[in-house]
Amino acid sequence: MRELELSRKQFNKLEKFPLIEGTLESESNLYWVPNSKSEIIKVYKDYEDIAYMDEKWGAINNLIKYTSELDFPELLVPSGILKVKKQFMGSIYPVLEGYTIKQYLYTFYCPVKVKIEIFRKVGGILEKIKNSNPKYNAAFADVHTDNFMIIGYPSKNILNGHDFKVMACDTDSMKILDSPGVTGLYLADSDKFADYEKYPLDKDYMVIPSSNTDIYCFIMMILELVAKSNCVSFLNEDEYYYYLDYLDSLGFDSNLLRSFASIYEDDKDNISPLPYIDGLIKMSKKSTLVNFYKKRTLKK
Repeated sequence: MRELELSRKQFNKLEKFPLIEGTLESESNLYWVPNSKSEIIKVYKDYEDIAYMDEKWGAINNLIKYTSELDFPELLVPSGILKVKKQFMGSIYPVLEGYTIKQYLYTFYCPVKVKIEIFRKVGGILEKIKNSNPKYNAAFADVHTDNFMIIGYPSKNILNGHDFKVMACDTDSMKILDSPGVTGLYLADSDKFADYEKYPLDKDYMVIPSSNTDIYCFIMMILELVAKSNCVSFLNEDEYYYYLDYLDSLGFDSNLLRSFASIYEDDKDNISPLPYIDGLIKMSKKSTLVNFYKKRTLKK
């Protein structure tokens, strides 16, 4: 693998890569590769933690092995690594021209049919990982809207729902082979899952990534848009089911709601909403969490 060697002085002069405000980037900082605007360096914030960096090095190698043996162009793969005074400190990636799917999902100018197609493509990537060779024991792990990008900038083709490409980023956080993967965001509150067998916890009391957690996060991502709120993952189980009943009263597809309900059914694997994604056409102001609570208040 290509190695970029920098002195400490050169490292300290690296130019920050500009991220859109609000983009989540909790474990690293991004910089331009010196004298290039086609590659960026992902410098891990905990680069002094030897065990953590060994794990990251293993994750990168497992990712390269996984994507080289399988046809998986939807996964962003490092083009090299950064070393400073022989110390591994980060990974190098090609710059993707485009925006994260968050920029499309949460803007009024993007039609619902396009948002449905975005979810279809993300769900397709997760399904492809789930159905890949079992020997890899793979899961995407950190599923959220900042980790998927639409390639290319807004155009009539994209906004009219014509074909466009979605790529998965933050792939060095995936669970592959002996790389444990890193779950975040929707799975940060591990206490919530302590009593569920299908969401086992590791020795550090973190949820272990799996196809079940991928589907769980995918459903949370979808429901945040339906509910126009980032609070869906904070609902307790009863409130969550009340909200699904409310969506049922609005005429949401019963199969789609069954997949949403499956995340709290511990005796079965989570059901992917992918086959029923067209049911999201029912999204409206009525389906928001605010309107759900207004309706419940009026009933009382």
